[in-house]
Amino acid sequence: LCHVFTYVCLYSDNQCKCGYLKSQHVEEMQINHNEKWNYKKHTKEFPTDAFGDITFENLGKTGKYIRLSCDTDSETLYDLITQYWHLKTPNLIISVTGGTKNFALKPRVRKIVSRLIYVAQSKGAWIFTSGTHYGLMKYIGEVVRDNTISRSLEENVVAIGIAAWGMVSNREALIRSCDTETYSAHYIMDDLKKDLLYCLDNNHTHLILVDNGTHGYQGTETKLRTQLEKYISECIIPDSNYGGKIPIVCFSQGGGKETLKAINTAIKNKIPCVVVEGSGQIADVIASLTKAEGTLTSSSVKERLLRYLPRTLSRLNEEEIESWIKYIKEMFENPHLLTVIRIEDAGDEIVSNAISYALFKAFSKNEEDKDDWNGQLKLLLEWNQLDLASEEIFTNDRRWESADLQDVMFIALVKDRPKFVRLFLENGLNLRKFLTHEVLTELYTNNFSNLVFKNLQIAKNSYSDDLLTFVWKMVENFRKGIKKEDKNGQDDIEIQLLDGSLITRHPLQALFIWAILQNKKELSTVIWEQTRGCTLAALGASKLLKSLAKVKNDINAAGESEELANEYETRAVELFTECYSSDEDLAEQLLIYSCEAWGGNSCLELAVEAKDQQFIAQPGVQNFLSKQWYGEISRDTKNWKIILCLFLFPLIGCGFISFRKKPIERSKKLVFYYAWFFTSPFVVFSWTVIFYIAFLLLFAYVLLMDFQKEPTMLELIVYVLVFILLCDEVRQWYMNGSKYFSDLWNVMDTLGIFYFISGIVFRLHSSNETSWYSGRVIFCLDYIIFTLRLIHIFTVSRNLGPKIIMLQRMLIDVFFFLFLFAVWMVAFGVARQGILRKNEQRWEWIFRSVIYEPYLAMFGHYPSDIDGTTYNFDSCTFLGNESKPLCVEVDSNNLPRFPEWITIPLVCIYMLSTNILLVNLLIAMFGYTVGSVQENNDQVWKFQRYFLIQEYCSRLAIPFPFVIFAYIYMVMRKLFKCCCKNEYRESSICCSRNEDNETLAWEAVMKENYLVKINTKPSDSSEEYVNFLFCLSIQFPVCFEIKS
Repeated sequence: LCHVFTYVCLYSDNQCKCGYLKSQHVEEMQINHNEKWNYKKHTKEFPTDAFGDITFENLGKTGKYIRLSCDTDSETLYDLITQYWHLKTPNLIISVTGGTKNFALKPRVRKIVSRLIYVAQSKGAWIFTSGTHYGLMKYIGEVVRDNTISRSLEENVVAIGIAAWGMVSNREALIRSCDTETYSAHYIMDDLKKDLLYCLDNNHTHLILVDNGTHGYQGTETKLRTQLEKYISECIIPDSNYGGKIPIVCFSQGGGKETLKAINTAIKNKIPCVVVEGSGQIADVIASLTKAEGTLTSSSVKERLLRYLPRTLSRLNEEEIESWIKYIKEMFENPHLLTVIRIEDAGDEIVSNAISYALFKAFSKNEEDKDDWNGQLKLLLEWNQLDLASEEIFTNDRRWESADLQDVMFIALVKDRPKFVRLFLENGLNLRKFLTHEVLTELYTNNFSNLVFKNLQIAKNSYSDDLLTFVWKMVENFRKGIKKEDKNGQDDIEIQLLDGSLITRHPLQALFIWAILQNKKELSTVIWEQTRGCTLAALGASKLLKSLAKVKNDINAAGESEELANEYETRAVELFTECYSSDEDLAEQLLIYSCEAWGGNSCLELAVEAKDQQFIAQPGVQNFLSKQWYGEISRDTKNWKIILCLFLFPLIGCGFISFRKKPIERSKKLVFYYAWFFTSPFVVFSWTVIFYIAFLLLFAYVLLMDFQKEPTMLELIVYVLVFILLCDEVRQWYMNGSKYFSDLWNVMDTLGIFYFISGIVFRLHSSNETSWYSGRVIFCLDYIIFTLRLIHIFTVSRNLGPKIIMLQRMLIDVFFFLFLFAVWMVAFGVARQGILRKNEQRWEWIFRSVIYEPYLAMFGHYPSDIDGTTYNFDSCTFLGNESKPLCVEVDSNNLPRFPEWITIPLVCIYMLSTNILLVNLLIAMFGYTVGSVQENNDQVWKFQRYFLIQEYCSRLAIPFPFVIFAYIYMVMRKLFKCCCKNEYRESSICCSRNEDNETLAWEAVMKENYLVKINTKPSDSSEEYVNFLFCLSIQFPVCFEIKS
């Protein structure tokens, strides 16, 4: 406060030079007659009496405020902001200057301000303004308010207004009236008040009111604001991407002398400035001078000032004009700190690009940091400025080592900057060396979504799947750390991530899985291009994404996962097509290549588990399956010839059947021919079908013509055949584990065998007639199951196969339709029974009346007991103890009591609803189901064909029923092995065989060929492609020797 009263002039004895009246000075006031007033000599500092929360009257806005001395230490003020006000350390400071007068903003300036606030919110920045409720600052406050409403508390934009206490209107309301710990000041905004004072903006989050003891003097806050900005810009922040410091940028539009001084001071403090050209006044002067050619002279500066600020300059004397010129010339001593954006180019990215470019120029030109390439890259990574990195850093005159890029590569992965990742790879970063165990652990531990991990666990528990279990264990290990092996050196639950372990051998796949699980679309694509076994990786990604999409609660996130899964399926299809068109044999090796990094699954297995029908339906895959189906028999051989040879064996060696290759030893030609023929899965399938039909015929004969009290020889043969079927199902269950019951046909086989055993138990009690008859009934019902099982063989037919799928899906439709129908059926049945009859006690007749008869009515069976004129009392009973339905309730005249005007319309409405509405709804559902299958008729059949082929490829090459001898041999061999000590066998490591390496190297060439085709126009790619193949021939020489 001022304590030395200094007269303004001889004629005014009530107002001091400080701007306050004599009555507003301290009590022990002194009089100054001669000395010039100076705030340092003529004011005293007191503890602040204005701080706390500020509430704006009738607006409900609340913020923090404090009144402090203009000489307050910057460190103290910064500690106040971060510790007392609990603001997080900023990642960026944006100091806005200019446009403080109360005028309408141009629409383009409004758009620039909106983008400025968006940048501040996305980067965790603080915005410094003058905090007034006028012009640009007012609009900044409004945009901050809108962002605050739409975002959470942690994401709110921090807008700090630094204003002069002596220029604040109604500031008396801010002075505390009590000494409580918390205080809330009620501030009234008076926009209509016409004086030199201004109102504080109600949308700024924090207000710093700078007091130097004056009233009505502008610019008193400038010094403190400048010192605070300089202090913050020099603070050392370990996690900063700006040379260990907090970056700060000055953003200016319009403005006059104070704006010019602010820009000048900022540049002297090495703070970059962004100027909006077209916003008027001093901003346009600076923008025009940046385009000027040659040396900057006083005359050229004055000419620009006269052009853009004619009215302002007309009010200045020569000395003041020279000071303006001096300020401008001092600014252009560091032109790299000035960045200009045109208001006409105001777009979504113009502000972000301008700020990042300004910070980069300031950082790269700084003597201390100009050789800090790592820091410059971190800055450009933070702002995602790929073009700047390519043009300014990755130039031809600098050679990069892989180790130089590892830090920024990690940041690029975490911040999801796929283009930067590709740039680093192109400039020498070795991804395999970069992906150490520590790097992967950091990615999976601190940069992996907990929600994704939870969804992965749910998917793993929901679907008994090897890949999901493997990936979940891998992620859990990374997140929990390595667990030591037990004493026996075994750990069935955890994967040991030691040197030479699975993850160490496949770090790229681990990184790819990390990106895929988090739906990083573009980043995963870049990593996928670097992996070995990229066809397998694409199908694995499709499988993982589809599994996660099923368990995600967020519909949008699930849709994104499903979409990305389809993209990887398409990528696998296109890549395999490229491979198959080049070399069929190597492409087929890719289909059966498996990798431990994908749970030991092959391409075919992953495609089937992911239900990638498009991949399975490819000609290359189908040709491979056909080779498996026919074995060594040539695919050109007609099926009827093969079936004929099943009955006429000598035809096999007479050239009637053609094979894909000729025996090496001619003397054993017949042996090879017979062995090749009978081990063909198609032949095994044909034998099985023939003997299964024979079994059904024999079973039918026994049931219809030879079912005696004691089992006959034919019936015993049926028992033996079913036992062989049981042995085959046990073998399948042993091989497939929990996946066995996921197949509907296996469930039917299990039910059929279970009912057959139940029938035997009842049937063998021949002394009990009821038990013997029950056994026969069970056998008859079981015969239905065994016969329906025959439908499975039709999946091999291109025409009948899709029809089976239609039947399966229509059964699902019927199942859900029955729930809808049951509502109508029960509603009608209970109402009808209650109206017609009284107190029926027999449950079987209640069921007939409530369920059975309404069900028959759906098929046109009209109820006869609802019409009194035709009701027949001879067909019912009044006592309820006969095998007849209970008669309807009668009146005193022994006539049916029920009102026909209710019962008949009730039946009509029911039959209308069921026979017309519901039945036609079911037909429409069937039509949709058939149509959806028909659209992908070929794909559906080819996908189902895979399962039949794999089933018979996994069977023993011995025809049914003679396979029982093979089962006996297998059991004896297993028992013998159990009696002996198991020898230690070292597990094989994938990708270690020469065949795998050659195949994967060839696939890498095909992958690059595929990428060139999809990324380059055919007319432009010839020369590049030749050069590219030349480079690959050096990198992968083995793949160019395969065919030779």
